[in-house]
Amino acid sequence: LGAVTMGMAHEIRNPLGGIRGSAQLLRQEIKNKSHQEYLDVVVSEVDRIDRMVKIIMDLTRPSNLRMESTNIHKVLEEILVLEKDTLTRKNGRFEQIYDPSLPPIEADEDQLKQVFLNLIKNAIEASRKGSKVQIVTRVSSGFSVKAASSPVPQQNIVVEIIDSGEGMNEETQKMLFTPFHTTKKKGSGLGLPISLKIVKDHHGKIKVTSEKGLGTTVQVFLPTRQR
Repeated sequence: LGAVTMGMAHEIRNPLGGIRGSAQLLRQEIKNKSHQEYLDVVVSEVDRIDRMVKIIMDLTRPSNLRMESTNIHKVLEEILVLEKDTLTRKNGRFEQIYDPSLPPIEADEDQLKQVFLNLIKNAIEASRKGSKVQIVTRVSSGFSVKAASSPVPQQNIVVEIIDSGEGMNEETQKMLFTPFHTTKKKGSGLGLPISLKIVKDHHGKIKVTSEKGLGTTVQVFLPTRQR
């Protein structure tokens, strides 16, 4: 399925380039402003399709992770700085509850930023006006991973993102990580599937707990070191 998807993605992207280039050339020749605007729409929609195809390719191709020692709090704080204004416009605020003793993890920092940016954006969108989004970090006591090469189980850290929204029903929760399934008007339905793939590539897992009327908690478990 992955090979078929990659092949289709390449075949779609090739004619897209031709359509985009032709539309841009035609726009230069046309003097009527309203007709130029139609061609601007063509270019914009072609770019949107191209972005969608690229995301699909990212879902199917093997990851090329650049693993290095990573401070998870640094990753989170950089995202919170970017998203603070969005939450402030809803009269909301972030509440950080960090465990300062967390060890560093071995991870691809850029890819983890993509994960937590997706999850924090979702939490902001779900939260009620004037409420808070909690970001909690701690050492996980729930489970550990035992590698065949080591008799010592690996510890996991957990990052919890807790919103103050309406929560989700059971049916919505079942479909959360299904590609192209979304409850948002402008959503692609690919943010969570890609986030899950990145976390799995890091030998971690994502757990979602939600109840209608009580908000949602997303937990991201990541091992403290990779084998």
